[in-house]
Amino acid sequence: MDQPTGEGPQSRRRVQRTINFDRSVLERARAAATYLASCEPQAGVRSLADIVNPAVLAYVTELEELYNAGEPFRPVLRMPSGRPANR
Repeated sequence: MDQPTGEGPQSRRRVQRTINFDRSVLERARAAATYLASCEPQAGVRSLADIVNPAVLAYVTELEELYNAGEPFRPVLRMPSGRPANR
């Protein structure tokens, strides 16, 4: 049962998705990305994605360690829409 759920994988390395951020978090991240891209090139941040991708990867890695014995979770190609049902 290690097969991905949903439809087949896409071939592009980057994909565009819509997610919701708390406004204050997004504003801070955008300000940081803009400042770092123009004033601190050694930071290696050229876009918002350069902040978001490493942050999400670090948190997912932490969740895998805590809840899945350090292994990646089973791939999901399509997430169900809406909020999950209460258990």
